[in-house]
Formats: sequence, structure tokens, C-alpha cells
Amino acid sequence: MNIHLLENMSNFVKLDDNDWESGWWNLDEGVVKKLVGGEIYFHKTRSTPSYYGGIITGYRIEQEGQYQGMIVFTLKHNLSCRNVKTGIRGWSRKIKIIDNE
Repeated sequence: MNIHLLENMSNFVKLDDNDWESGWWNLDEGVVKKLVGGEIYFHKTRSTPSYYGGIITGYRIEQEGQYQGMIVFTLKHNLSCRNVKTGIRGWSRKIKIIDNE
């Protein structure tokens, strides 16, 4: 499974050389588990190509503060996840999940 997200705040944290975190997302953990190993794409709008992305290597659930209970993805940046377009259909607010099965 792959996921496209609207991300206008640049909520990215560099963990090390090519590992990043992106948060905070309101997603069901069951869905998130299926996304690990898939691609993640970040867009400014639904109609523009992705400006950033990578391979989802894992996730965590924020444990405290205003984002408690929300998902934070860990990912490895991948240039092939830039400039990727997705159709306008299938978006649910800021999220579009594509099931490759």
C-alpha cells in the first residue's frame, strides 16, 4: 500500500543521513501497519505532483502533548517519490491511500 498526504507545514525531522520522520497523522494503526514498506508521497495540494517522499520504514504513536495518539511515520527519502502525480479522486481530507492488491 502507498499513501499520498497533503503536507504544507514541512513537519519533517531528520533522524540521520537518509532517515526522516513525518507527523502527525490521524490514521488507524491497522491501516498504518499495512503501509510499512510502501511508498509515501507528500503534496502541497491534491492536484500538484509530490515534492518529497520515500519508503515507509516504520511508525510510532505520539505518546504525549497536543499530538498524543497520532501517527508519526519513519521513512527513507527516495528521489523517485518526487514529482509523482495522483488522480484527484480518492482523497479523504489530507490523505489518499492506494491499495496495490
